[in-house]
Amino acid sequence: MSFLNAYSLKKNLFEIIGQKVILRPPHYSDWKVWADERKKNELYLQPWEPLWSINELERSSFVKRVRMFERLSHNDQAYSFLIFKSDSEGFVGEVNISNVQRGIIQSCAIGYWIAKDCEGKGLMSESLELLKGFIFNELKLNRIEAACLPNNKPSLKVLLKNGFIKEGTARKLLKINDKWQDHTVLSFIIDDFKN
Repeated sequence: MSFLNAYSLKKNLFEIIGQKVILRPPHYSDWKVWADERKKNELYLQPWEPLWSINELERSSFVKRVRMFERLSHNDQAYSFLIFKSDSEGFVGEVNISNVQRGIIQSCAIGYWIAKDCEGKGLMSESLELLKGFIFNELKLNRIEAACLPNNKPSLKVLLKNGFIKEGTARKLLKINDKWQDHTVLSFIIDDFKN
């Protein structure tokens, strides 16, 4: 069974295992650890994310989110992975693949977050490396696009460290923290991965 089929058909069994982290799709039972970590990091994440809804951390919202990603992954449109430390199995963040495009484009976008107390420890770098393997080897895509606020130094640093190349600025790309904001756009292509 291919990696992609394992993701689509056996969500509860599927994991991508690295040395420092384990990536796996969210389960309904992950709600409490996910909500607790998000709440703990709310002020840290606020400048970099869209405004949270009033019920952002409620179980019902999390269940809807898991169902949405299950549907999107089944349709090969998006994939979500929670990040756990491999040594303690503690939940620390999330990486998502979105906007999967086929045909002559063969590309996707990625987004991610990690707990403030895990920043700078190589966990996100390894998560991105594992994600690239999934994107290029299993999804068979050609290009990954990432975008971050120009003043989000930790995000820009982790992308550059992982071989992403700056392409320019997308004006007013996303509504972050209730304000349309410019983003630095970066990419990583399969040719970079094979070298």
